[in-house]
Amino acid sequence: MTKTELKEAKERYFLNSKRIKEISANGLIQETSEQQEKRIQHLLKPENYLAFFDYYFGVDSGLSLADAPCAKFHLDSYLEVFNNPFIKQQRRWFRGAAKSIHSNVGNVTHLKQNNELFFGLIIGKTEKHSKLLLSDLQMHLESNERYIKDFGIQMQYGDWADGQFETIDKRFFMALGLNQPFRGLRNGANRPDFASMDDLEDRKQAKNAELTRENVQKLTGDLGKAGQKQRFRQIMANNFIVKNGIIDGYAEKYKKSKNFSISTVNLCDANFNPSWPERYSKEDCIAIVEDSDWHTSQREDFNNPVEEGKRIKEEWIHYKKTHGNQIHNGLIAHWDLSYSADGDYKAGAIVSIDKGRAHVLRIFNRQCERPTAMNMHYQWQKEFNAKGMSIISFYDATAAQKVVYEPDWLIACEENNAVDIPFPEHQSGDKHDRIDATLTSAFMRGLITFDEKLKGTPDMEKALDHILAFEKGTKTPDDILDALEVCIRKGRLLFGYSQKEDQQNIKPTIGKKNRNNRRKNRRV
Repeated sequence: MTKTELKEAKERYFLNSKRIKEISANGLIQETSEQQEKRIQHLLKPENYLAFFDYYFGVDSGLSLADAPCAKFHLDSYLEVFNNPFIKQQRRWFRGAAKSIHSNVGNVTHLKQNNELFFGLIIGKTEKHSKLLLSDLQMHLESNERYIKDFGIQMQYGDWADGQFETIDKRFFMALGLNQPFRGLRNGANRPDFASMDDLEDRKQAKNAELTRENVQKLTGDLGKAGQKQRFRQIMANNFIVKNGIIDGYAEKYKKSKNFSISTVNLCDANFNPSWPERYSKEDCIAIVEDSDWHTSQREDFNNPVEEGKRIKEEWIHYKKTHGNQIHNGLIAHWDLSYSADGDYKAGAIVSIDKGRAHVLRIFNRQCERPTAMNMHYQWQKEFNAKGMSIISFYDATAAQKVVYEPDWLIACEENNAVDIPFPEHQSGDKHDRIDATLTSAFMRGLITFDEKLKGTPDMEKALDHILAFEKGTKTPDDILDALEVCIRKGRLLFGYSQKEDQQNIKPTIGKKNRNNRRKNRRV
């Protein structure tokens, strides 16, 4: 944060603090000590969290933080957090669902006053972002007269602008950017026992697989192991806007943990019935959805991280049911392998070619060892051979790569009791030019379909990510596109083009006269 940015942020903080102090002071109620104590005890019960939030920060407080009562999902998610001291909860809530104010202020203060939080971390995308998030919390601890009346003066030392502060009751809060070190976090004898990871996802950064892996490892390793022994609640608040990013990586790391959960809340259902009816009407939901393009609305409002295709559009992707006993005119397979397990993807496909139309029956697109891909080839081969069908198979290899790959193919062939290995063949020319020339046109004209059974499978999902991200010079893996391109191009050469294309390629006969037309002309 530059000096100018910090100065402007402090000015905004001062004005907002003054406003909160005045409004909350005007909202103080007259009551006896016994009535106050009874009210506080009621509000601090976890099942009454919504009343707690609305009284101090929400619609009943007079502040502009909320323009409607809280929703049921706000309570359900918090009860899960309160009841599990080791929760790792992803809040995949739509844009406008009050993720930040609940995660960083409401949940934090309720846990604090129940002696369930002593060292809280607020983690933002950058140091600047995290400090601004921390300022929201300090603003209420310092200026919210309703909160101060019930729980006493809060601030002791420190300031959000410095990235940390401590309260009179010895609760410590720290702001950290994702790019800052997480190791060795400690305040006296206390390690972190709460962490809010707020809006960390970035669509552009998610395209950098190495950076994404580092960030996920930092959150699950450096941060995940930094917590207090007795408890360490972790909340990741971010709507699901991109695949293969931090949200996906975090979920993959913790998918086997009994403490991991995902709270998914979309703006509305298919009939535009709102998930937060206290704030949004059906008409509001329709207006919000219609106000943005389909891809943006799907990401921001419905946690569906679809990407608009750069060269190959999503609306060109079609699925078709394949009959189990269908006889195919020609089957062709191609494998694009790589040297390292964690490098490029191993990709393969089986494509049925019928009059130039390609129907993808099987697809493989994974980061794995070569034997895994090769064994899958022979599983496919056995499956189709059992139906009386044979597959013409190829794999991409230069002369040097053939020396490396062929022994592996022979081992896989022997282990699977097969009798042959795919033909090695290396494609010449620019790979991206070939892919663009063959696949873009075929997808656009509806000449490529996928078996319905592939829909939703991990291999198909990864393949779609790579297909839609393709463009000239792309850094996104293109191995599956290479495999499909070869299958379609070579398949057409081996098994023929479509009837329409055949007619377009008929050579003209020069000098041949139509006798019938000549007779008609004579009569005229």
